[in-house]
Amino acid sequence: MIPYVATAALALLLAVAVFLLVAEWRRYLKDRMPAPPPTPEEASLDRWNAGVVMLVAGISISGALLAWWAASQFSAAANASQQALTEATQYQTVKAEQDGYVDFGARLAESYQEHTVAATQLYSEAASAWSAGQGNVALELETQARLESAQARALYPGFVCYWPFYSSAPGGRVDFNVAQEKASEAQGACTQPDQDPTALRTLGPAAVAQVEATASSDRGTAEEIVLAGALLIVAVFFMTMSYLAWRHRRAHYLAPGVVSVAAALVVCAAAAVG
Repeated sequence: MIPYVATAALALLLAVAVFLLVAEWRRYLKDRMPAPPPTPEEASLDRWNAGVVMLVAGISISGALLAWWAASQFSAAANASQQALTEATQYQTVKAEQDGYVDFGARLAESYQEHTVAATQLYSEAASAWSAGQGNVALELETQARLESAQARALYPGFVCYWPFYSSAPGGRVDFNVAQEKASEAQGACTQPDQDPTALRTLGPAAVAQVEATASSDRGTAEEIVLAGALLIVAVFFMTMSYLAWRHRRAHYLAPGVVSVAAALVVCAAAAVG
């Protein structure tokens, strides 16, 4: 709402400024003789002077409106930047935890595999001993194999979120593909109770970049509004000079003020559309 009101106000002020410039230029063409500025009593009765005073007052009000608009844009940019920082922090926290679980799982899988491979080999040796009629040896080997299996089962609950699976290769080997597990983190992240379980899907670099782009856009808009406000200050200066100047120079001072208002309107309209 503010952008459209500010743009409409500047358009109205520009129309009034052009009207006053045209009126003064026509008067100047009729009477180019040097003449001092009017006295306060004369100025109070001069409609042109009254129009310039009202124009300066309107520009001042529009400047205040632009300051409000710029402040709101800077606030929106700050909020977006804070949101981007928060989301990036949440993402990095969850990502670091999941990578830690995967790396821990990879190390644990090595220890787990040592026991599964040993158990498989011992059972194989026990079977060979049974075939050779060495029952005592076979029983001892099976006991050792069961011990290895028990140790493997004791390690298995230590896996968090990411577990190994038995390889198609024989011998009790297991697979734990670190790259594949990290690629699947976003689908089954094991987050803490106060964390967003969808953080890896919704708060990734692309999402953060989008929020940062929004912050940058809001900041750029605010800078454009500040520029428009600066142009209005320039316009007020020249219009005040036209009010105080000698009569035959009033149009010369008013013209740059009108150009400044026009430039401020263009910048303001671009900010509103953008």
